[in-house]
Amino acid sequence: MDKSELQITRGNGKDILLQGFHWNLVKTKKTGTMDNREISWYKVLTDKAKEISELGFTILYLPPPWIDESHWEGNGKHGGGEGYFWHDFDLNSNYGTKTELIELVDALHKVNVKVIIDIVLNHRDKNKMKSDLWAYPGPHWRAGGKENGGAFLDGSCDLRIEHEEVYSRFKIALNELLDDCKIDGWRWDFVWGYHPKDVMSLIKDTAKEEYFSVGEYWQSASISDDPMFLRYGGSEKSRIIGWANDSGCAVFDMILKKELNTGNPANFKYGINCSSNIEERKMSVTLVDNHDTGASPYSVANGWGQKVWECPAEFKSHAYAFILSMPGTPCIYWPDFFDWGLTEIADLVKARKKAGIVSGSEWIDLTDKYSGFAAIVKNELNEEALAISIYSNFTPDLSIWKLEVSKEGWSVWLKK
Repeated sequence: MDKSELQITRGNGKDILLQGFHWNLVKTKKTGTMDNREISWYKVLTDKAKEISELGFTILYLPPPWIDESHWEGNGKHGGGEGYFWHDFDLNSNYGTKTELIELVDALHKVNVKVIIDIVLNHRDKNKMKSDLWAYPGPHWRAGGKENGGAFLDGSCDLRIEHEEVYSRFKIALNELLDDCKIDGWRWDFVWGYHPKDVMSLIKDTAKEEYFSVGEYWQSASISDDPMFLRYGGSEKSRIIGWANDSGCAVFDMILKKELNTGNPANFKYGINCSSNIEERKMSVTLVDNHDTGASPYSVANGWGQKVWECPAEFKSHAYAFILSMPGTPCIYWPDFFDWGLTEIADLVKARKKAGIVSGSEWIDLTDKYSGFAAIVKNELNEEALAISIYSNFTPDLSIWKLEVSKEGWSVWLKK
């Protein structure tokens, strides 16, 4: 990939993301946690704009914005309507109207919070769709022939992004979000099934310069025509880093996510965010859970949500202490703070900002000297600024370090 073509969209290194939704908010049959209420989810977020800013979050990440009337049922559960099987570029979604989206972004911008939005480029499900913008099967779909991005799942309902009409229509839709709604960037959903050059081109071809974009490359199994396998081989870490390099975007650190799920803090240093390469640290967006991996507040439609790769509940506090103390750009999952009361997240955000930790911060590994995980993290001036211990016998020199935040099993200190 010609690096001169890339527009790097990784923020300023000081960002802290808040994922502003979960899986059970809305459903096609109106049985989500927000359905049948007098106000929309966009309005709820608008009313919380000041609080979101005061908590220290700098970017709010929103769900897919387009109309979705998909539906599925099975095993006593049902769903659809969450935005991931959208069928038209109509911005009046189950989360609120286009006007409400504009008002939400304006409210957040007034309190210095930027907004990115979840973009689903690649997949549909013909068995769940009520209709679609493009007739299926047909030339707009992978079913009509191979595409350059490889298959999403079985590939049966992949859009062909390289098709001139599909690409052009996406470009118009992204420009509408940038120009009319003042969106600041993108969260690219499940970035296999389309090529990083599609992302690179869409960012380059939109009129406004995006501030922050992050991709979700989450694919450990070998897919014969996945361009990341063809280019970077069998190492999942190499493919994730390669996707970020080829697109110019940040990327979710699924290598760290895997280690967080084990609850073994000694292995946390193997995440991309702890790389010796500063550019790799800067590209890493760290997470504990999201709407797919973790639980969502209970709904009659779908119980506790997706829960496909959940961080153990008893270890979540430790995991947040790690991602908010270490390099990378942390992303906080809405329910963990707003629904389930992990209030230490707010204290950890304040500690990170007070210490001046940034996405590319250098850090000193103490794991060979102590049990569990222990480290000293430097600020953007390359000064030792924060010390962290997770299930470790490490304690810094208290004559120069002050305990800032602590819970059972972990502690964070700042330099006096």
